[in-house]
Amino acid sequence: MTRPGGRTVLLVLALLTALAVTLADPFASFADHESDNVLSFEPVTGAPSPAGSGTGSVEFRGGAEPESRWTISFQVAGLQPETDYVVVVKGRFGEDDSPEASAFSPICAFRTDGNGNGGCWYYLIGLRRLGVVQVRLGRENGPPVLQATRQADGPGSMESTTTFHSLALTATPLAERNERPASPVATP
Repeated sequence: MTRPGGRTVLLVLALLTALAVTLADPFASFADHESDNVLSFEPVTGAPSPAGSGTGSVEFRGGAEPESRWTISFQVAGLQPETDYVVVVKGRFGEDDSPEASAFSPICAFRTDGNGNGGCWYYLIGLRRLGVVQVRLGRENGPPVLQATRQADGPGSMESTTTFHSLALTATPLAERNERPASPVATP
């Protein structure tokens, strides 16, 4: 026996559930891409500054590609004093398997001080992939000096953590949120 109005309540619940699933679906694809990333730079083989090192962060601030928003910050030490450097990322733009997906794009530049220390920060729009970040001597096509990568054999490393922005936009169950996030879009 059904209570009076019980069918109406069931119908409203069914409609609300369908609406929640429909609204959550477009955001589900963002879950693996949105993250805060902590970078540790190490010298590449044959680098002109073998004692160089650095740290960095690439933090997701919301939005879908190609209009995603990011805050980036890098600090380095042990490089050549009073020298220009540029930070580049591999595959910032482009669809998978396109030439752009393998290209390095500059994201910020800096000049070291008299002790070989320096850094840069920037608000970035659009970042399709984040698997390899390099500090290069001079310009974007200059020789790589330092690198951070997701690859286990390095050089350098990159760790990702889920952010408030990604949790607010996704319908990821709590159990999955507590797992270490994968980044298929952001892998090299």
